[in-house]
Parts: sequence; C-alpha cells; structure tokens
Amino acid sequence: MSTSRVVRAAVAGVVAVLVLLPAAAPALAHVRTSDGWSQIRTNGDRVDYRLGVEYEILARAIGMGTAAIEAPDDGSRRAALEEHHDLIETYLTDRVRVFVDGVACTMTLDGSGVQQLPATDATAEDVPYAVLDLNYNCHGATSGRYVVDYSVFSGAGSDAVVDDHTTTVDYDLGGERGRVVLDGGHPRFSTGEQSFGDSALRSAGLGAQRVLTGLDHALFVAALAIGATGLGQLARAVAAFAVTSSAGLLAAVAGWVSVPDQIVGPLVALSVVYVAATNVVGPESRWRLPVVAAAGLLHGPAFAGELRFADDLGWDLVTSYAGFNLGLELGIAVLAAGLFGLAAAGRRHAWFSLAHVVAAAATVVTGLAWFVHRLL
Repeated sequence: MSTSRVVRAAVAGVVAVLVLLPAAAPALAHVRTSDGWSQIRTNGDRVDYRLGVEYEILARAIGMGTAAIEAPDDGSRRAALEEHHDLIETYLTDRVRVFVDGVACTMTLDGSGVQQLPATDATAEDVPYAVLDLNYNCHGATSGRYVVDYSVFSGAGSDAVVDDHTTTVDYDLGGERGRVVLDGGHPRFSTGEQSFGDSALRSAGLGAQRVLTGLDHALFVAALAIGATGLGQLARAVAAFAVTSSAGLLAAVAGWVSVPDQIVGPLVALSVVYVAATNVVGPESRWRLPVVAAAGLLHGPAFAGELRFADDLGWDLVTSYAGFNLGLELGIAVLAAGLFGLAAAGRRHAWFSLAHVVAAAATVVTGLAWFVHRLL
C-alpha cells in the first residue's frame, strides 16, 4: 500500500472516531457503579447484619419519592428511612438472604440511620449512606454451613439504577472470620461446615414444631384422630395425609408450583371444617379419605409458612427437606396417636358423645372464622 493510501486511511479513521464519539458519550456517561459495605456477625441463633448502601440510590431503587431522594440533610434522610421502613424491609428480604444448612433465616429490619462517607470520586463531596441493621432469625441454628446471597441493585428490574454494585463483606459466621467482595458477577459466598446429623436433626425439629404450633394443622390432625372410628381408619387417613402433604411440600420447595397464600389459607381452613363436620354427620363417608388426601396437597406448602429453603438443588436442600419432612410426619403421627388414645378412653363414658359434638361444632365455627378472615 502506498504512503498516500495509508495517510488517507488514517485520516478517515480519525474522522470516524470524531463523528461517533458524541453519539457514544451519553452511553459511556451512563455507566455508574456503587460501593457499599456489609458487617455480618453470628449472635446465638441470630445473624446480625449491618448494611451500608448509598442513600440516594436506595431511595431511587425502591421508589421512596422525590422528597426523600432530594432530602437536604441527614435528619431529613433519617426521617425518610423511618417512614419507608416497611418498603425497605420488603425490598431487602429477597435481595439479602442468609441460609444455614439450606434453610433461609427470617429477616427483619431493626433500624436505620445515615452516615457520611467519602465518595470514591475525589472531586465529589461526601456521600450519604443509609446504614441498615438487619436481624436474621435462623430458627434455632447456632452452627452449620452459612450461605450469604446478595443481589442489591442488580438485575434488569426497576431497581437496577446503577450498572454495578459492590459490597465489601466483613464476616464472623460460626467462628469463621474473613473478608470477601460481592458484586453482580459474584453474588454469593459460603462458610462453615455442615454436619449431616446436626442439620437433619435441626430441620426435623422445625418440622415437628410446624405441626404442633400451627393451630390449623394441629386442629386438622386432631379432628382426624378424634373422629376416627378405629385404628385402621386413622392409619389410612394419617398415611394419606402424610404422603400428599410431603408431595405438596416438595412441590413448593422445588419451585414446581407456587400457590398464593390468599388461596391456600382459606382452603386449609375449609379442610378443617370438612373433617370436623364429617366427624359428626358421616365419619364413614367414602369421600372422607380422598378429601383428606387432597387436603394434604394444600397443607404441604402451608407447613413451611415463612420458612424458605435454598433455591439451588444441592446437599443443603436435600438434607433440610428430608429432615423437615421427617419432623412433620413424626409430629403428625405422635399428635394423632396421642389424641386417638384419649378419645378411645373417653368413649367408655356417657359424656363423650356430647363432648364430641360440642368439640366438632367449635372446630367448625373456628374453621369458618379462619376461612372468612383469610378470604377477606
């Protein structure tokens, strides 16, 4: 190639750059990153998490409004954070998650404040940071394998007001200390060792607790036990309920189905009404066993309640589900056997028939009240 052609090509390249640069400048100027920090500490069966994020970005991401975004001083910012406490808590619930052996800890936003930190850009003024104190209830777990999943200001949704967000984590989880950086490309880290026995036992305890302290579940099992005319009938009903509730729980945990609480709650209440009513008018009905089995599919997802499990299929999830489900079945069996024995002893007395009718009527009224309350 001649010298003149090289010169002409170089000139053409320079002109192209000069023409395209103004068009590309807005896109380049739009790129913005945000830095934050996290301090995580175990405290018995709780995890205390102090999170710092840029105040303005948080306000924009969750839609706190123009007045909050443009708050002129720290006092106004603190007031805005307090005013939008529930909105902030809802936003962070699915974006800052802590798991122990595959079981998600339940998060609450304890408090918030504002702190001035130097901006990364040396030419900018100090940047106000929202300092948020998150408390995680880990359902009795004091040790195990901790997993922290962080996705604040990430994704393509309305909260993606920055192109990348980074948090520097200083953690002390289960006696293991360290520092790690999380961002959009690396949103998760884990620490600690998982003991199969401890994890399964803890999950089993949670499952049994759900049966014995969940009043609608306990009342359903109680109605099954007290209304059973024989041990064989009770065994068939409990077995059908246990199998289908396990299937319903598995479907919910695996994410195969997602039925809103507004539907599950009222139907669970109606299942209690049905069993209690048929105890009096038709305990031998041929529809009783199929309805009990169908009710298990509803009680299964409801058993977990606010308890969440890890999203990915792994050893943590399998262990937690197996233990939790075992606890459920043991709780159902123990409750049903105990109440059936008491009912069998009561049937020897003349007062039992009246007491049975009164108890069934009270259960029907309670179930209907739950149904109306949950429906509305």
